[in-house]
Amino acid sequence: MRRLLCSAVVVATLLAGGCGIPDESDVTIVDDGPAVGISVGGGDEPPVQPRREDSDEPKTLVGNYLQAAAGDPETASARVKAFLAPDEAERFPSGNDIKVVRETEPSLHNPGEAEVKITYQVLGTLRANGVYEPVVPADPVGYDLRVGPVNGRPGQFILDAPQTMMITDVAFAAFYTPRTIYWWNTANTGLVPDLRYMPLSVPTVQQPTTIMGWLTGSPASWLTDTVNQLPQGTQLTENVPAISNDTLTISLNAQAVPQGADARALERLRQQLQWSIRPLVPRTIEIKIGHDEPVRTDDGDYLDTNAAYRLADDPERFALYGGVIRRLRVSPHATDPIPVIKQAANKNITSAALSSSATRAYAAVVTGSGAAARLRVAQATLGEQADIEPVGSLSGNLGTPVWAQTPDGDDPTAAVGLITMGGVIYSFDASGANARRVEWQGSPGTVTALSVAPDGHRIALVSGGRLFRAALSTSGDQITLGDPERVQPPDLKTVTAVAWNSETSLAVAGLRPNNRYAVLDVTIDGTLATIRLSDIGAERVTYLTAYPLRPVNPERLAPEWYVAGGDAWEVLSEPVRLVPENLTDVTAQPELNATAPFFLD
Repeated sequence: MRRLLCSAVVVATLLAGGCGIPDESDVTIVDDGPAVGISVGGGDEPPVQPRREDSDEPKTLVGNYLQAAAGDPETASARVKAFLAPDEAERFPSGNDIKVVRETEPSLHNPGEAEVKITYQVLGTLRANGVYEPVVPADPVGYDLRVGPVNGRPGQFILDAPQTMMITDVAFAAFYTPRTIYWWNTANTGLVPDLRYMPLSVPTVQQPTTIMGWLTGSPASWLTDTVNQLPQGTQLTENVPAISNDTLTISLNAQAVPQGADARALERLRQQLQWSIRPLVPRTIEIKIGHDEPVRTDDGDYLDTNAAYRLADDPERFALYGGVIRRLRVSPHATDPIPVIKQAANKNITSAALSSSATRAYAAVVTGSGAAARLRVAQATLGEQADIEPVGSLSGNLGTPVWAQTPDGDDPTAAVGLITMGGVIYSFDASGANARRVEWQGSPGTVTALSVAPDGHRIALVSGGRLFRAALSTSGDQITLGDPERVQPPDLKTVTAVAWNSETSLAVAGLRPNNRYAVLDVTIDGTLATIRLSDIGAERVTYLTAYPLRPVNPERLAPEWYVAGGDAWEVLSEPVRLVPENLTDVTAQPELNATAPFFLD
């Protein structure tokens, strides 16, 4: 279920004044690779952890110091203090949180002097539970670290340092690898991904214990209101032993499945664990709760609990031509009728979204333009068509609609769609009932682009040229968004469009420091990026769409399209323009562009 919403008008407010990233600064970029394969760490073996004794040269010592905290969070403080003079180490605060910083200028040291000047920008905080929390970009700050000897001790020490553990983004990229754990949404209908970072120093045999520690803790703070934690007090009763005879055994206390829990609680727990420990895929899971006999499951179903797994390997592709939805010739079912929408209603369309569940298909289209623009919806059993119904209370400056949640049942009010009107987000269903404004605290302002993750609960949006993430809650009487968190993609001054391209990453279009537009694939926390197209010209990108990769196909590239200057382009090794000849049943007309490509979610 790929989701995208991007309005025609994009506010382009430059970030350069607030982010403090100079044009010539280094950024953490992985130049080539699939979006879902964005990777921190260069391989299976962790790099060698630097020690104080490795160098007495002041700049090298400081560089090693800015790597020392990376790795096992339990011993991070000890590794940092080993670089510090004893009195400085004694005053150094305790804790496991690590600030991730980017050095915006090379460190400076004058021969014979004690100070090494570093200039850095704080990017975020890496928590002991593997959560990375980005912060609002601020201006760089400078600090003079003093280096010198300590009486009676060999070598050089850090005599004065900032009172917090810090690592550079380069060290972060070298010492950690991304891992995804999962939580059930509040309706227990599907799993919601939560991106974490595992130290490469954790052996494979110990990783299930680390992951269980994350799961018996809390979700990332931005997801708290849209997911269920494990029951309060859930803990491992022993470390998870190594996989033996293709069997993983997990022992939890009685609180994990408390008395009175519904009959599927243990099954949901098992499915949650199986997704969270991937890519480890033992054939058998054995779960022991308290003093009960272990429950053993061989080849148990769990993959379908993750909506991203149900995505197609080869999605159906569409575009608009002359106000009519057309299939692309390279698309599956290229000669079939357009889903849901009757042929007579397929006209005067300016934007569209098509989605499907296991049993039903859904359509949302904007017809007309300007003050006459209207949102219309339809839903039908797969393979059938239905009349499109106008949605009340929406007209005028409408963005592109998106389906966030499309259920299997035939209740049209259970579907959840989103659209912007005048830069404000509204929700709608498939019945044609009045749309409702989506309420949220801390709204960043006029929303110009919005995309929903395959799970239907995580949102990426653009406002004022900046990228944000938020969680969508649909379990109460009102559909709401949590507080938006700012995400800063590396190497972009301004963001103009966004689309999810995997369950943990985004396709992002924006302006680079050289005032040229680019398309990047970026982790949802903004830490790392893959450059898909480094220079697509000075024409602003006003629309971006992608079809997320399934989490079982990380080696592939997600299909992506963008629109700039009224033309649509496919993101390949270089931009490839969408032309009428790419569409089914189209006779090319002069001065008429194929535009607004999209996918069947």
